[in-house]
Amino acid sequence: MRLDTVTAEIRPRSDWEAVDLGFAMVRRSFWRCISVWWLALGVPTAIAAVLLWEHPTLLLLLFWWWKPVGSRMVLFELSRRLFGEEPSWRSVWAEIPRAWWRRFFYRFLWARFSPWLPVTLAVEDLEGLRGKAYKQRCGQVVRRGEGVVMWIYFISDAAAVWIGMGILGLVLIFIPEGQDAAWQQARESWDPNFPREIPLLILRTVTACVMVAMSLTDVFVVGAGFGVYINNRTWIEGWDVELAFKRLAQRLAKVAVVVISFFMLGLTAQGAESRTPAEVIRDVKADKAFIVHTVTDKIPKSSSKPSGSLPIGIIELLGKVFAVCAVVLLVGLIGWMVWKYRHVFILRGGGEKEKRLAPTARVVMGMDISPDTLPADVPIAAWVLWQQGRHQEALGLLYRGSISRVMEPGRVEIQESDTEGDCVRRVELAGAAVHPDYFRMITGMWIGLAYAGVRPADEEVLRLCGQWPFREGGAR
Repeated sequence: MRLDTVTAEIRPRSDWEAVDLGFAMVRRSFWRCISVWWLALGVPTAIAAVLLWEHPTLLLLLFWWWKPVGSRMVLFELSRRLFGEEPSWRSVWAEIPRAWWRRFFYRFLWARFSPWLPVTLAVEDLEGLRGKAYKQRCGQVVRRGEGVVMWIYFISDAAAVWIGMGILGLVLIFIPEGQDAAWQQARESWDPNFPREIPLLILRTVTACVMVAMSLTDVFVVGAGFGVYINNRTWIEGWDVELAFKRLAQRLAKVAVVVISFFMLGLTAQGAESRTPAEVIRDVKADKAFIVHTVTDKIPKSSSKPSGSLPIGIIELLGKVFAVCAVVLLVGLIGWMVWKYRHVFILRGGGEKEKRLAPTARVVMGMDISPDTLPADVPIAAWVLWQQGRHQEALGLLYRGSISRVMEPGRVEIQESDTEGDCVRRVELAGAAVHPDYFRMITGMWIGLAYAGVRPADEEVLRLCGQWPFREGGAR
C-alpha cells in the first residue's frame, strides 16, 4: 500500500466528514461503481426473475438478501481507485466469483443483519483477516463512527423504498398517452376491499423500481462505510503524519540534488586548472608524508612482563568495580521497571479495600475537564449561559462538569481517547453512585446539539440544571 499514490486528501476527519469523503469517491466514479454492482447481480437477478415471475415479493426479498455481493464489487472498485489504480474489466470479472463465495456462510447467514457491514466488509475483503484477528480489528475500526454507520445502514432501505416510488411515478409520467391500457386495467382490477390482493403487473413494476433504487442507495452506503474505514485507519495508524514525512523527504531530495549539482560544478571548476595530471601526481609524491622511514628495534629475549603492563592486583580491583556497577545498574533497572509498570501488580478483586488510582485525564474529546476550569456552581453558570443565547457553551459546561465529577469524586476511569459512547459505558459500569441516568441524558442532549444541531427546549435545559446530582467534593 503506497500512501503517496492516494487520490483523496488524507487527514483526520469527523464521522460525518468521513461519510462525505465516501460519497465524494462514489460520485467521482458513479457509473463505474453502478456498473460493477449490476455486473455481479444482473445475471442471478434475471434468472431469479424468470423462476419467480409469479412471486415478485419473494424476488425482492432474495434481491435484498444477496445485495452484499454488489457491495463487495463497489468496495473493490473504490479501494483500487483510491490508490491511483483503475481496475480493468478483466480483473472485475475475475473478482465477481470471489465476491459470491468468499466466506459465504458467514457473510450471508451469520453476519447478514450486522449494522456495521459497510465498515467490517472492508476489514474482511481488503485486509483478509479471519477469526480472532478479524474480530479484534473490527472492534478497532468500528469504535469511531459506529453510530453514523448504523444510521446510514438502517435508513438506506427506507430511502430505497421512497426512491423506488419516485422512480415508479417518473415511469408513469413518461408512458405515452393511450399506451397505458394494461396499467389502467390493473388499477381497475385492484379491489379496495381486499388491499392485499395486488395485481401482478403492479407488484412487478414496484419490485423493479425498488430494486433499481436499492442499487443506487447501496452504492453510496458502501462509499460511506469505506470513508469511515479510511478515516479510522488515519486516526489509528497516522496516515496523515506518514504522508507529511514523505512529502518532506521529497522536498529535501530536490534540495539535495541542487546542492550536489553545485558541489560537482565546483569540483569541475577546480579540476580545470592549467597543470597536467602528471605534474599534480609529482607534487603529491614529493610531500614529506610519502617519505619511507625504516626503524629497526631489537626485542630482548626475556620472560619478564613489559614495564607498561598493569599489575594483577589492579586488574582484579577494576574487575570487582565493574561487577559492582553492573549489579547496581541491574537492580536499578529492575526497580525502575517495577515502578513504571506498577499497575500490572495491583491485585484485582480486593472488594471495598481495593484502592483504585485516581484518573489522570485532563482533556477528554478536546474538552478541558479539570476542576479548576469549572465554576463553583456549574448548573447555575450553565443556565446563565443558556439565557444569554450561548447554547452550545451551556450544554458543554454541563457535560464537562459531569465528566469531571464522575472522574474525581466518583473515581470513574475515563481516558483521554474515550468517545461519548465510551464515557457512558464506563459510567454505567461504575453503578448508581455516579448517576448513570443523568449522565446518559446530558450526553444525549450534548451529542444532539454539538453534532446534529438539535437544540433542546428551554424547559428541558432548566430541568437538567435543576436535577444536577453532583456536589462539590463527591457524587451523591
